[in-house]
Amino acid sequence: MQAISVSEARQNFKKYCDDVVENNDIIIVSRNGNGKENMVWIDLTVYNELQKAKENLNYLTKLEESYKQLDEGKVVVKTMEELEAMANE
Repeated sequence: MQAISVSEARQNFKKYCDDVVENNDIIIVSRNGNGKENMVWIDLTVYNELQKAKENLNYLTKLEESYKQLDEGKVVVKTMEELEAMANE
């Protein structure tokens, strides 16, 4: 992991892009000098993995809520015929 300034990022953009892609490095670009938040450069594969993990977490959160509702008796029972009728509406 490297921390660099925006100026350093500009001056050596290709080098840092290569570091991220070829070495799986993470680059923190400090933008504090102008009052803006810092940013992070990561490889696209890492980004996609993070997005997938976020989706999985959202799914698990919904599943946990469903189990909680089940435990509290907040369920609706439908027959297969009723479900099929709902699908056709």
